Amino acid sequence: MSIVRHGKIHIHWCENCNVPLVEKGICGSCGEEAKKVKVTPPGDVRPAFQEDIELIKKTIDGQWGKNYSEEILSKDKTIVLNSTPYMDKMDEVVVDGKVIGTIRYNPKKKLEKKEPYEFILRPWKTLTKPDKGFVVIDEGAVDPILNGGSVLNPGIIHADEDIIRGDEVIVVSPKGEIICSGPANFQGKELVEKTSGVGVKNRWRRSGYVPKEKKATWDEAVEANEHIINKRVKKALSFIDHQIEKYERPVAVAYSGGKDSLATLHLLLEAGKKPDLIFIDTGVEFPETIENVNKMAEKYDLDLMKRKTKSGYWNNVEHFGPSAKDYRWCCKTCKLGPTALLIKENYDHGVLSFIGQRRYESSQRKKQGSTWSNPWVPGQRSASPIQDWTALHIWLYLFQKDAEWNPWYERGFERIGCWVCPASDLAEHDKLKKEFSRYERFQDILERYAEKNDLPDLWIQLGLWRWLRTPEEMKRILHDRVDIVEEVTGPHERKSLSQMLKYERTRNLLNILFDVKEENIEELNEDEVYPVHKKALLCVECGVCVGRCRKDALYFHDGVKIDTDRCIHCGECLKECPVVRYDFRT
Repeated sequence: MSIVRHGKIHIHWCENCNVPLVEKGICGSCGEEAKKVKVTPPGDVRPAFQEDIELIKKTIDGQWGKNYSEEILSKDKTIVLNSTPYMDKMDEVVVDGKVIGTIRYNPKKKLEKKEPYEFILRPWKTLTKPDKGFVVIDEGAVDPILNGGSVLNPGIIHADEDIIRGDEVIVVSPKGEIICSGPANFQGKELVEKTSGVGVKNRWRRSGYVPKEKKATWDEAVEANEHIINKRVKKALSFIDHQIEKYERPVAVAYSGGKDSLATLHLLLEAGKKPDLIFIDTGVEFPETIENVNKMAEKYDLDLMKRKTKSGYWNNVEHFGPSAKDYRWCCKTCKLGPTALLIKENYDHGVLSFIGQRRYESSQRKKQGSTWSNPWVPGQRSASPIQDWTALHIWLYLFQKDAEWNPWYERGFERIGCWVCPASDLAEHDKLKKEFSRYERFQDILERYAEKNDLPDLWIQLGLWRWLRTPEEMKRILHDRVDIVEEVTGPHERKSLSQMLKYERTRNLLNILFDVKEENIEELNEDEVYPVHKKALLCVECGVCVGRCRKDALYFHDGVKIDTDRCIHCGECLKECPVVRYDFRT
């Protein structure tokens, strides 16, 4: 996949203290100059928690033998993960300031009914020969391969017979010295028997890296970075004060229960503010998220402005079908609409909402900047004091504040939001399927939808429901299964104009376009009436249009209705209406 750049890569390393630093410069503990760590952009690095480490160790041992991970993954050190562009979950693993390998969840392995996690090792000379998953080459092939040559089949004199094509293998000399690593192009026996061709891709030649003896803790990392974090905090506090002085509105934190909004809340508290907490319960939040939200409000004596979506995710999914990365009706119905209604009902003159948004999360958030207004949430001015922070900045600050974060971060999740989110990796959905009992309800939704649309099991197993238009990488995996990469569509049956106008709701909502009292509706254009008719009959009462209407002309009564005395026929409430815009899977 192409390189993604969202900003400057900040990760450096103090080789003396053996801890990461989040800026160029000297270590706050020993005064040594830090060295830059070469990671793949965007470089939004984060700490590896214990469950992350256990997964890496399990994967390494599965590939190369019991306890081989003890040699690769040094104990009692600050290990950092760097999420890299890929079709699913993939993290570079940084130890001693070096990327020693990458752990990734490979959907292709899942398709082949293999263990989907694999470790791509960047080997070094002092590693020992593994117990399995290795290939031995002729002595005469060693130097050519170390100089970048391919691992050719004629040069292979032995291979573990259990190697399966595509497995990550370690190539060694007859003396057992590490030479390189990469994926095998053939089965174990074939690697030896074939007399031509490339047997193993020479992905990574051995490096001169030598694991450090120096142990380190995250407490030591916090101390080494304290001067850097304090400088960031000072700038954030100035930003907060400036925004509050500029807009003179009630102050709130849009609190999601995630790490970024938690850091934002602590910054507001450190600035001496007592913000309201705005929280939208989508109906698909983790119980731990709800618990964290309530706990923060109680602990810091803050007003919790909480709203549960009226129709909720579960009612809407029956209408729209599963949401997707390119079909995000859920954000409109379960977040945007309820937020607009909450602000309209509680802040007469608007609100200044501090949001835990960072440029390193996505290209869209990078472009949005540190302050913005969403036209679909009138009255809310949004500002992010952490826009230029990386995930490691956030975590070091939270460690420094001894904050109470959502426990799902320690269970292998990089981000936390709605647990049905299509933006989540297949790896995370598979984990939830095994460990989160509530996932059964969503699994049932997917199974019923697949049955109704005659979709194969792989549509669920490979998480293809997460797209309307399957990405090219996934299509390459499914090259012989065209039947499950096509769009699943089935728009509502189109009614005639006379049929649509029979509905009182439709006639009422035609005021969106003009004053119905003054028009002959029988002469209307059918294409013009159709979206109004859909909005009238299929309204899920999300609140997007009601919260947006500047004349308060909309209200809910068995769906949305128009107060004809207030309506000015601007047509704004038809824009972004989920039932009008999202008609692919209904």
